Amino acid sequence: MGGTCSSCGAMISTGSQICASCGAPQRPAGSGSSTQSQPSPGGFCGSCGARLISKHSPCPDCGHVKTTFNPQPDPGNPNPYGGNPNPNRGYPPQQQGGLYKNKTTALILAIVLGFLGIEGIGQIYVGKVTKGVVILILCFALWIIGYATLAFYIGIAFLVAGFIVWIWSILDTNKLVDKYNDFVSKNGRAPW
Repeated sequence: MGGTCSSCGAMISTGSQICASCGAPQRPAGSGSSTQSQPSPGGFCGSCGARLISKHSPCPDCGHVKTTFNPQPDPGNPNPYGGNPNPNRGYPPQQQGGLYKNKTTALILAIVLGFLGIEGIGQIYVGKVTKGVVILILCFALWIIGYATLAFYIGIAFLVAGFIVWIWSILDTNKLVDKYNDFVSKNGRAPW
C-alpha cells in the first residue's frame, strides 16, 4: 500500500496518480507543493469534469448527482466537450432538487385526464395553478352545457369547443414545460 489520499483519506496503492474513491489526482511523494494540480476535496464530476465541493454533492455546473471518477480537464483545454460547455444541454436535465418537470408526465396528465374531461392538470403540474383551475372550470362548464343541450343540437358546438380547449391545453402544457425547464436550468429556481 502506498498511503492515503490527500483529499478523502482513502487508502491508495503505490504509484497511483488518482484516488479510486474520490478521483482526486495524487502528487508523487517528492513533488513538493505544486499549485497546478491541487486535489479537489470532492473529486470531479463524472459527467463534465468540474471540481466538486464534496464527494456526494451535485455538480455545480451540470447538476450531475452520481460522482464517478472523471479525470481533471486538461488545463490547456478547459472544455473537453468540443464547443459545448454543458454536455447535458438539449437533453432532459438531471433531476436535481426536484425542480425540473418531466415533459412526458406533463403530456400524459394533459392527454389522459383531458380525455376524461379533466383539462388543465398539465398546467397545474407545471406550476400554473390559476391557469389550470380556470381551464378546468371552463371545460367542465363546456362539457356539462354541451351534454345538457345535445338534444337541441346546440350542444355539439359546446362539445366541439371543449375538444378545442383540450387540444390547446395539451399544446400549452408542452410549451410551458419547455419554458419552465429552460428557466430552471439557467437560474436554478422555478420561474413562477
